[in-house]
Amino acid sequence: MNRISTFIPRTPYYFQLALLALFLFGALSVIGAMLSDGLYPLASALSAITVFLTLIFIRRRFTPLRWLSIGIALALLFTLYPLLYTVYLSVTNMGSGHLMTKQQSISRLEAQTYLAEGGQSYQWAAFRSNEGASYALWLTPTEGDSFLALPGQSAESVSVEIGELDEGGIPVSIAGYERMPMNQVVPLITQLSALDFGEPPNTVRIRSLREAAALQPKYQYDADLDAIIDQETGEVYRPVEGTFTSEEGVGLPIGFIEYVGLRQFEGFLGNAGFRDPLASMLIWNINFALASVFFSFVVGLIVTLLFENLPGKNIIRALLIIPWPIPVLISILIWRSMLNPDLGFVAPVLESIFGSSPAWFQDPFWTRFAVIMVNVWLSYPYFYVISAGAIRSIPSEIYDAAIVDGASGWSKLYHITLPLLLRILMPLLIASFTFNFNNFNVIYLFNFGNPPMANTIVPMGHTDILISFVYRLAFITSNVTNYGLAAAITVMLFLLVSAMVILQMRFTKIFKEVE
Repeated sequence: MNRISTFIPRTPYYFQLALLALFLFGALSVIGAMLSDGLYPLASALSAITVFLTLIFIRRRFTPLRWLSIGIALALLFTLYPLLYTVYLSVTNMGSGHLMTKQQSISRLEAQTYLAEGGQSYQWAAFRSNEGASYALWLTPTEGDSFLALPGQSAESVSVEIGELDEGGIPVSIAGYERMPMNQVVPLITQLSALDFGEPPNTVRIRSLREAAALQPKYQYDADLDAIIDQETGEVYRPVEGTFTSEEGVGLPIGFIEYVGLRQFEGFLGNAGFRDPLASMLIWNINFALASVFFSFVVGLIVTLLFENLPGKNIIRALLIIPWPIPVLISILIWRSMLNPDLGFVAPVLESIFGSSPAWFQDPFWTRFAVIMVNVWLSYPYFYVISAGAIRSIPSEIYDAAIVDGASGWSKLYHITLPLLLRILMPLLIASFTFNFNNFNVIYLFNFGNPPMANTIVPMGHTDILISFVYRLAFITSNVTNYGLAAAITVMLFLLVSAMVILQMRFTKIFKEVE
């Protein structure tokens, strides 16, 4: 080992310090920018990760962790942070009109402009420097002489040679600049509209493809009053629950995220219109997850036992796992088309045999049956693959001994295969249950959670599970989004699923140490 290590070049200590200093400079710059924008949760997470990485590379006792440091940092950032950030959102008012921090909201408001009474408007033509690094405007007022405007310079201080004017009153040439045709202006109109041409406070800004005007900032933030002042009307807007609001109760459209405590939880749990149908939805959610896992496992096991030893089993295996590689969206849409009462082929076949076809999309029972059937179709190849692998791991001597004892095929299946198989696959079954408990795709893509329930205060469906109901409640029911409410319900779902998984692990004892 020592001989090998002599051939591995060791990084000089001062070089390591230089890399660490460079990393700290970049990290602190990013964190400082986030703090200035009010992004405190993300800044806190990055600060913790920065401290963690710094300690690892400074303290010698943490040297073995250097090889894992990047992976640990990414795990904290992409696994733990989203969970903590969801908890943070659940106690805020984040939603439509409240999507940014207070500092960002103030910056957006102060960037708005207006044309003051008596303000001058112009027709304009754009010029670009030969290097392409700067722009200039040739401004033609309604009355008066035209002039050239450059960013940060007054009209009197511009000393650029201007050539002759064409028939439209626009210079044919300007020294160091070339005129931009309209097909070049249109892609850059957003960038040009953000520039102030002229020297403050007498600046001109582009308003449209034809007009520029001497615009003034409409809103200004007063830190002493903690208020936004409308420069045009003199109205004062003070922050009220994340919205700058006037004394008359009129709020500005750009609000900010604010802490609201447990209001989101109280609004959901304290409303009987939510609680009453929630019980039946929870029962269906559990039944959907259990039925999906049970029938998928049963079908996968049956397929394994029936087709594993037949001739041409490789071709059979390929055919059996076809539903697995097909995208879920495509599979669900195909099932929707097949079960469609007007366009699908399933309804005519059932009507010819039984005289009628179930209402796959209108009747609550048959819609739930169809959802479970589609989910089993999507899931059984997975259980077929893992069951086939698990059965091969069972020693054949156990079956030989059972045959000597006169055990039948059913006895071997019930007393040997199933117990050993469940012991091996129980963690995967619990993971599959957890996945199906939040299986939004099948529920929403098949029938959008419908058919609808009657006598509910918000639209709810008979096939809605809790996660699809969260989506419907937070983003579909009203004309506004409510990320705070969605986060609050998500936190409750997380606690519920966590409790169920812990109980399952304790009941099945899948992590019990072998004595």
